[in-house]
This record gives sequence, C-alpha cells and structure tokens, in this order.
Amino acid sequence: DYKLASRMVEEERQYIKDGCSYLAPNFLKTISLFVAGLISFELLHETDDVKWMEIAEASMKEMEIYAAHGPSNYKHKLLLLQAESAFLYGEDNDAAKLYDSAIKAADDNGFIQDQAVACERAGIFHMKRGN
Repeated sequence: DYKLASRMVEEERQYIKDGCSYLAPNFLKTISLFVAGLISFELLHETDDVKWMEIAEASMKEMEIYAAHGPSNYKHKLLLLQAESAFLYGEDNDAAKLYDSAIKAADDNGFIQDQAVACERAGIFHMKRGN
C-alpha cells in the first residue's frame, strides 16, 4: 500500500524536521532510509512530485556513505537504490545489471530479506519492460 507508505515517510520527515530525531541505533536509521528510498522511487513512476525525487536522491546519497564504511551491510541496499534510479530514468541495461548485483551482494552477505526485495523489484522492472 504505497499510499500508506508515503504517508509514513512524510510523517517521519516531519518528525525529524521538527527536531525530534530519535536515538535509534544506526541499523534502524538505515532501514528507514532504505525503505524511504524504495517507496520514493516507486512513487516517482506514478507522479512527478519533486519531494519524492528529493527523498530518493537523499536516500541514495546517504546510503553511499554507509556502503563505503560497511559494504557487507549496506552495499546491496545502495545497489538496489541505484537500480531503481536507473529503472526510473530508462537506463534499462544498467538497471538490469544493478538489480543482479544487488541480489548477489545481498545473498553473499546473508541478507535474505533484502535479496527477496531485490528479486521482487527486479521482477517488476522486467515485467514492466516486457522482458
């Protein structure tokens, strides 16, 4: 339900904007960042709302930092966000390679739940592209 998901992303952004940042462990912050990025990229297929582009790009930029410092924990998340970006911009060859890389990196590092998400998103990409 992307309508509910988008509302949750907006509420979290407002909460942080109001100065009420939570003292959650980094892994929870990165999960929220990752999910917000995925939601934003999906919504960008349906709308041209600039706020979703800002969230998607910010999520990818911040995930680059986490992936640089902890590649075994975050590189697959970054690769999936990059795949979603390539999908959005019609860079089909890059998107296909990035989805495959995200799936492999998640598998290599034991993130089966993220591997499943990457497989699902790759399937949606290929279905929409008629592959």
